[in-house]
Amino acid sequence: MRSIGKIAIIWLLVPLLSGCWDIKDIQEINYVTSIGFDLENNQYRAYVQMLDFSSVAKSEASKPTQPMPVWVGVGTGETLIGAFNDLYKTSQMRTAYGQLNTVVIGEGIMKSGMKDVRELLNRYYEFRYTPWVFGTKQRIDELFEITPFFSLSPLMSVLNQPLEVYKQQSLIAPLTLREFISETREPGNSALLPSLSISNHTWRSNKQQQPLLKIDGIFVFQNGNFQKWFGWKSVQGLRWVEPKTNRSPLLIRSEGKPQASVSLEKPKITIIAQSGQEHVAFNMDIKISGYISEVLQPIPEALLELRVAEEVQKEIKDTYEEGLKNGLDLMQLEHTLYQKNNQEWKKWHNRGDFRLTPSSLNIRVDVKLNHAGKIKY
Repeated sequence: MRSIGKIAIIWLLVPLLSGCWDIKDIQEINYVTSIGFDLENNQYRAYVQMLDFSSVAKSEASKPTQPMPVWVGVGTGETLIGAFNDLYKTSQMRTAYGQLNTVVIGEGIMKSGMKDVRELLNRYYEFRYTPWVFGTKQRIDELFEITPFFSLSPLMSVLNQPLEVYKQQSLIAPLTLREFISETREPGNSALLPSLSISNHTWRSNKQQQPLLKIDGIFVFQNGNFQKWFGWKSVQGLRWVEPKTNRSPLLIRSEGKPQASVSLEKPKITIIAQSGQEHVAFNMDIKISGYISEVLQPIPEALLELRVAEEVQKEIKDTYEEGLKNGLDLMQLEHTLYQKNNQEWKKWHNRGDFRLTPSSLNIRVDVKLNHAGKIKY
């Protein structure tokens, strides 16, 4: 009788169990992997890129034979939230942002001010600070439609995995949303936002040019406000003052002709500020190692190291002076003073007399070439 009573109680409790009655399959939710913001004709535009994660899972098991389906949505509104609400009208199913991997910001919204973007990203709980962030001068929906090689998932692209290319060729360092927000809030700092664009001239498939993504420059923010866009060729020296640089190529010329190529790795940067009565000077010491990639004209190893050091020094100086022409501190020297000698920074900041000139920066570069590949140099 006691056993029968227990069974009866269990049967009475079963209807009270909630179970998984409201669970949804993966294909029943729109998963956003990238979002973008822009401002055109006084109208906010919100862009989203969505992937079919069930197809992505299948591609991991076997190589896909068809291009991965990518859906790109564009909504407009008087506010950013209004633009997203415009998207929801036709989204068919619930849209989730828990898998968000990339944020792209258009030049139009950068010029108008980033207050609305910060408000949205800070307020909505599903937007974390871990995604990659880029700026762009192109239409964001066109960027989101680009797919990588061999019908692979768009997750295997510069948009979603910029570190993979950066490890092999370190030109402009990728930036996470957390780093970008932090750097724009730091006093005296310049935040360098990577610029994303489309290249139509490098790769071909079936005798047709294939568009692919590339990082082609930087958008500079100073004191939290957008200042200017620089193409890659104008800021080549940034890679030598970036501790994240993993490997970056450098070509040495003699009388205008290529002489040797080297790959340089992991620069170690030390900056010391010297504050005087009328100005602040900065001594930048860089130690960098690398290896010889090719030698086209004979040159002694010691002389090659010297030539490489001179070229690195020139690129840094040219980038620094390019910033000064536009009233910008691309080397983030003021922020160095703020971090290492805050009292001196406050003195100059309160006086409103902190200024940089071409002679404010003294650069010293020491290069050590460790090996020459498989060929004995």
